[in-house]
Amino acid sequence: MKIHTAILLALSASWNSAKADIHTKNTNEEHTMNMMTQVVKDYHLPSFSVAIGIGDNVVFAEAVGYADIENNRFANIETQYSVGSLAKPMTGLALAKLVDSGKVHLDDKVSKYLSNPAYTNLFTVKELASHIAGVPHDTKERDVAEFDAPRNHESPFDAFHVFESHPLLFAPGTDYKYSSNGYILLSAVIQQSAGMSYVEYLKESLWSPFNMSHTEHDTSLAGKEHEASYYAERRNDGTYTRATAQRDRSFLFGGGGFLSTPSDLVKMAQASYDNNYLANTSRKALFEPAKLRSGEANPGKYSLGWRVGKIKLDEANKGSWTALHHGGVTDKASTAYLLVIPECQASIAFASNYVPDKFWKIRGIAGRALKKYIPAGSCSKLTKPSS
Repeated sequence: MKIHTAILLALSASWNSAKADIHTKNTNEEHTMNMMTQVVKDYHLPSFSVAIGIGDNVVFAEAVGYADIENNRFANIETQYSVGSLAKPMTGLALAKLVDSGKVHLDDKVSKYLSNPAYTNLFTVKELASHIAGVPHDTKERDVAEFDAPRNHESPFDAFHVFESHPLLFAPGTDYKYSSNGYILLSAVIQQSAGMSYVEYLKESLWSPFNMSHTEHDTSLAGKEHEASYYAERRNDGTYTRATAQRDRSFLFGGGGFLSTPSDLVKMAQASYDNNYLANTSRKALFEPAKLRSGEANPGKYSLGWRVGKIKLDEANKGSWTALHHGGVTDKASTAYLLVIPECQASIAFASNYVPDKFWKIRGIAGRALKKYIPAGSCSKLTKPSS
């Protein structure tokens, strides 16, 4: 039997009990479960995990398919995935918390917090966090660190070697270039400012307050019990090639070094609209793309760890609403995504242990699924935070 056929049969079997009691399921849940079935079929996913948050509640969480095909291990809502660049929104929220405490000022030069690399006196913390500092993203040292010489990295300072010998790509504040290496540098700023390790600060400031109990640094010790196995490609016969196991993601820290679950990600989303978590001025930095020094918005529409856009809902929630979103891709291994509509206190996250062709289309499907959960007339424009 082809592996993908087996996945669909397993998916059907796992929902038999739910379908037997379908009258207790509301229309939104049924729609979302049908959506998941279709996505698995259309994109040939080994597993697919989805969670939806409304207010401070996770109102939907399901996982289907195989976390590990070869060992017949089904995915469940506690299955962890490498969530790639979804580490960046986590880092942005942690940074905003430090701003609230007065330990970091976004307009300070990074050199106030770090003495190396030498170019840190050329750009601000905010420019670094919004990818307009010019720090390079692709370097041969990064490939060596990830595949050829993997090891556990305990501190972001240990990972500077993947970028510090390379010059900036442009004069800071004049252009936009997405850079995970820049977020390694930002992780070091957070560590220095917080007075504790970067990972411990994430635990204290974000993971613990929002009960993100399945989120952790992606080291060789992480995820042994709950992590999915990853698949690099799907063959013509419907079977899958395993992703390389000899791989290090720990060196990326805030650039992409975490394991998590969709349920934890929608819990994290609460931080973007919880009035008790961030002050108004810090939230403003999340909701508005950073500006270039010319005064123009940066081309990536990037704020502190988030891409910022607008989304239209239904007639009962007229107008355009702020959308904070971010994807995470671990090449030839996993894909994940988080969408938050803060003014509606709504979010959706998903993850899979395979990166299919045109994976970005699943993000739009997820957005449409989320809209069905937002109560009519429940959205309200946020009071624009003052500077």
